[in-house]
Amino acid sequence: MYKISVITPTIREDGLKLVETALKKQDMQFFEWLICSKQKPKRIEIPYIWLEDDFVGKTWTLNRAYNKLIKNAHAPLIVSWQDFTYSKFDTLGRFLTHFEQDPNVLVGAVGNKYKTVYPELGAMVWSDPREREDQGTYYKTGFENVEWNLAAIPKKALYDIGGFDEELDGFFGMDGYSVAERIHFIGGYDFALDQSIKSYSVVHDRPIDWEEKGAIHGPYQERQQYYLQNGPVLQYLKQ
Repeated sequence: MYKISVITPTIREDGLKLVETALKKQDMQFFEWLICSKQKPKRIEIPYIWLEDDFVGKTWTLNRAYNKLIKNAHAPLIVSWQDFTYSKFDTLGRFLTHFEQDPNVLVGAVGNKYKTVYPELGAMVWSDPREREDQGTYYKTGFENVEWNLAAIPKKALYDIGGFDEELDGFFGMDGYSVAERIHFIGGYDFALDQSIKSYSVVHDRPIDWEEKGAIHGPYQERQQYYLQNGPVLQYLKQ
């Protein structure tokens, strides 16, 4: 039986190899890997489950892809592991330990972005402001500090709020933020960072109209008002 479902939505097949390299090295191998993409990956050597990103319309498909992955995940713990992201051999084991000790906590990793990551660490191009040592290795934090490039989320929490907000596919960004905020709204869950779980991400280009169509510039505030007026629980995972 799988203990973890690793889910990876992607529009960049070349970014999957880095995830595969990390997954092959994990000391906890009781996991499944689900990938949602337009085309079936051709250069992946380890077992995976492919789900077709056959969504059309809107600006992008990330929220719909995440919901498709969640619906097809078999394990009680979901790890969002995005493309172009590497992590060390004990990452899944550490996430699982936190879940077994507290099944109602969302745990995020921390980490910087680099020009190259594996096999050699290249020049750093972005420093994670969440990286710190003054609060210890593992500590509770606000929902806004859990980044979805590498994070562990109880599947039950995702079903409790009805999944990702597919209305946000009309804009760029704020996707994982919306999920965490709505989980925060319903209560019953904590959020934490584990400074010992490091993500090493390769910087990659964003769409040229990212800023122009960014949800943070107004549309997300409208969605927040919707949550406040209609409740934070959506229905996407019940369809």
